[in-house]
Amino acid sequence: MTQEQIIKLQQIKDDHTPFKIWEHLENGCSIATMGYSEENIPYLLTLLKSFEEQYGEEIDYEAAKEELALYENKGKLFLYLDEYGNPVSMNGCTYNEPNESVEFFSSNGTPSNLYFYGLSTIPEYRGKGACRTLIHYAIDFAKANNFDYVYARTDLTNSNSEWLMAKAGMEVCKEDGNIIAEWVDVTDTQGDYRLHMWKPLHEGIGLMAKENAFYAEDTEERKIISGDQPKVYQLSSQVA
Repeated sequence: MTQEQIIKLQQIKDDHTPFKIWEHLENGCSIATMGYSEENIPYLLTLLKSFEEQYGEEIDYEAAKEELALYENKGKLFLYLDEYGNPVSMNGCTYNEPNESVEFFSSNGTPSNLYFYGLSTIPEYRGKGACRTLIHYAIDFAKANNFDYVYARTDLTNSNSEWLMAKAGMEVCKEDGNIIAEWVDVTDTQGDYRLHMWKPLHEGIGLMAKENAFYAEDTEERKIISGDQPKVYQLSSQVA
């Protein structure tokens, strides 16, 4: 990144305007951020509706309002706009998000993180690179603002976003060759297993499974297996 790009990404972190375009792309599309306003809630609701298809969870106006407030207070909502200025993809990020199954650590104390809370693209725009662009942009945002690592949670199997994050250099969190998994209640009657993906941005960052974590085989089936007492596992990823 150039110094000019770093400064812009730092400005984005401090910006709280309801809507602002930051990048105009060569394909006529653009990258923007969205802050909290009543007028913005329907736009976010449209993007969140794709989760209903995936998880069978109904997302209403109040849920979208709550999520938009979350990004305003402790994160940043990145949007990909099509050539007509319509929001078609999102990467909602939160700062220093904890989780139930993976403990990240640093030789310099508790590391800071940027968490990909909500990755979503409307069905008719999938496969055009929108989500991939936002993943890379958020990683650059994290680097410019001195976060120690980025991470995300996605489905253990049949994930729509795992391969996109892998293309951006993110890796599945593992311990002793097994995937660290987590059970998530999606609704009162439905749930599934998830995994975490991460990318360290500084040296000296590692991870280990928490005591309540599940383990899954690192195979195509990713069968859930019982795990022993967790041990420290240091990924050999290259720091970008």
